[in-house]
Amino acid sequence: MVAYLVRRVVLAASAVAAMSFVAFVTFGLSFDPTYPLRISPDQKPRRFVLHYYHLSDPILSRYWRWVRGLFAHGFGTTVSTSTTGTPLHLASPGDPIGPAIWHGAAITAQLIAFALLLTLLGSVAVGVYSARRPYARLDVPRASTYLLASMPTFLIGYLLRRGAVGQLQFHFVNGVPQYESHGAFAVGAPTGGFVDWFQHMTLPAVALALGLIGVYARYVRTAMLASLGEQYTTVARAKGLPEWRVVFRHALRNSLIPLTSLLSLEMGAVVSASLAADAVFNLGGLAGTFLGGLAQADPFEMTALVVVTAIVVAGFLLLSDLLVGVLDPRARVAA
Repeated sequence: MVAYLVRRVVLAASAVAAMSFVAFVTFGLSFDPTYPLRISPDQKPRRFVLHYYHLSDPILSRYWRWVRGLFAHGFGTTVSTSTTGTPLHLASPGDPIGPAIWHGAAITAQLIAFALLLTLLGSVAVGVYSARRPYARLDVPRASTYLLASMPTFLIGYLLRRGAVGQLQFHFVNGVPQYESHGAFAVGAPTGGFVDWFQHMTLPAVALALGLIGVYARYVRTAMLASLGEQYTTVARAKGLPEWRVVFRHALRNSLIPLTSLLSLEMGAVVSASLAADAVFNLGGLAGTFLGGLAQADPFEMTALVVVTAIVVAGFLLLSDLLVGVLDPRARVAA
């Protein structure tokens, strides 16, 4: 099992390194953070910024410089286009990229973990209910899954926000919008304490989980129908085991293996959907950093965002692999 974990970690690290190269080259060749200076008659400030951040160097040289700086100074700072003086120098340095990125990644990871827990519980409840009544004429939970699967996450989140919070009222504190909450739930970034975290995180997690339940409850139902028809469940019933134990102890455990594997394959899509829920509820995760970096056309901030997102995805993939090993002894034996 240890060798299996080592191989998975090495594979994840290799994938993150490859993603960093692709992202840096793509953003480095496509983005120009000096675009506000293009319309100026005096192009000296723009040339100074290009030279200061080595934005005119060959892309491979820039990537190697970025990798060396990554191990020495982290993700560095954003590109500053504010210059002054003669000779020219930066009037103000860029903002540090690392703290904002890691703070947003922590919030996004918490959102995804909470949503996956709700997805697991909801998919199991709906899947088991539908599998136990395969010939029911009216299966409301199963019909609801088709509706939820067809709705994008941002629409589910918007409807939940309007229904649970209503019209948002906010005011600025040190340039940061502070939303006024009404009722049990709140919009905005959590500020501290479990109760506050629960109030801010529940609606985004539910919005993300509802769409996932709409997809994966059908997989649980199909796997449960197959498991309930297997010989081991027939033998368990013949031994006199109660039906609830046959369903949950024998059939459900085997039905969770394909669910976990499918979730791991689509973890990238789950992280992408979490950005939509994050943006709707102003949660302060990676969505805000993404929009800020995109607006500034900053290749360094966007590359850091992709790298951290890849690390989050790789972490959840590793966790899902461990869960498959716990649920399926054959995976442990093979490892």
